[in-house]
Amino acid sequence: MEENTRKKPGYVSVISFIFLVMVVAIVLWSRSGGVLGYMIIETEDMSDAGTPRMVYRIVVEVEEIPIKEELEKTAIQIWEDGNRNWKEFTVFMYLPDMDTKLVAYGVAEFRPEGLEFRIQETALHGTKWES
Repeated sequence: MEENTRKKPGYVSVISFIFLVMVVAIVLWSRSGGVLGYMIIETEDMSDAGTPRMVYRIVVEVEEIPIKEELEKTAIQIWEDGNRNWKEFTVFMYLPDMDTKLVAYGVAEFRPEGLEFRIQETALHGTKWES
């Protein structure tokens, strides 16, 4: 009777392993492309010659340099959130403490041909983000 009431060591190990896998999966998912928090610094309607064109300058809320997919998904969310009507829509993305009048770290350009996204590492020169 005493043997039946004891927990089997394998059962505890399996539960611990499942818990660990779930924690790792959540951490990896959050780092591998979630939408970042951000603050819109400036919006500018740059339409001309009948081409509706809008530019956003944003600062993403991060404590470390985000991965490209996170920046890209953030830009896509901004575009999808009421900005699809622009024929050309650009998001200049800055990290905290960067001068938003200078070169942006991330640039997302939405055009009829699709999204062009790029990271500009040179934008980090002279900032706390420079490695």
